[in-house]
Amino acid sequence: MLNKVSSKLAKRIADGSERRKEAVYTYGIEIILSTMIGISSILIVSGLLHEFKLGVIFLLVFAPLRVFTGGYHAVTYFRCFLISNISYLFLLLFNNIIYTKLPLEIWLILLVLSSYYIAIHAPVVNENQPIGENKKSRCKIMARNILNINVFAALFLSVVACK
Repeated sequence: MLNKVSSKLAKRIADGSERRKEAVYTYGIEIILSTMIGISSILIVSGLLHEFKLGVIFLLVFAPLRVFTGGYHAVTYFRCFLISNISYLFLLLFNNIIYTKLPLEIWLILLVLSSYYIAIHAPVVNENQPIGENKKSRCKIMARNILNINVFAALFLSVVACK
């Protein structure tokens, strides 16, 4: 379904140009549409569960980090959609059940340890999506920068929340 819609839009955009360009347009439109659908879905679920703020935070933290840390790539857009939404729902469940049970200090230690682990191991290269050493190096730097921003934001917010 996504491919059909993307293909029709690509034909309109390409307007009779090279066949190769049309294939590139189709792929690009598929990526854009699947991303928009995934983001919309998480925001809708967030709204329905009265957790909109948490949904926005999840997207702001998870999406940029995921882009530069690599890792698992689902075979289909639908599986990617499911995995992203299940990840978000798991985060909500985790937040509602466990978050209030552990002291802030434990969360901060977990944040630092998980960030350190990601900084050391990112990017994780998937065999189906190989990248060159130059891009791998750039992704490592970006992942570390994003991690630093996330950690400092979390530390700042935890200090503000404790006042």
